[in-house]
Amino acid sequence: MNIINIKLDSFSVVGITTRTSNKDEFSGAGKIAELWQRFYSENVKIKIQHKISDKVFAVYHDYESDANGEYSLMIGLMVVKNALPPAGLVKIDIPAQDYTQFTSNNGAMPGNIIETWQEIWKSTESKKIDRAYTYDFEVYDERASDPTNSVIDILIAK
Repeated sequence: MNIINIKLDSFSVVGITTRTSNKDEFSGAGKIAELWQRFYSENVKIKIQHKISDKVFAVYHDYESDANGEYSLMIGLMVVKNALPPAGLVKIDIPAQDYTQFTSNNGAMPGNIIETWQEIWKSTESKKIDRAYTYDFEVYDERASDPTNSVIDILIAK
């Protein structure tokens, strides 16, 4: 696993969203798997206009508190700043921010993603990183095209 600090300019993402919590996700009452299924079954990528790339973003935002509270998750694509979301989709604007970027080990999804989040939670608890709980996101690019042999980036706002 590779960990670096980076600063990103502001950007916008259009996609679909849900509200959940880690407690619900681990109890079997979660909504993340259903949101991913909906993203692909409804072919949301095709509906998004003015996209900048085909990289898929899973954006965690609107945190109630910390990793123990509720949060919103959007799955979508980066778009030009002034893009309006089509009917049924939503847009969020992510401000310029400093991030700690965790790059997963090469492996099968979702195992490598879960492993990376476990490292993030451990780093947060041990105070190695100080999370802002504003906008965190996973980036699924060409390295994630094979779910049995993938690499993803998870960026945590500081």
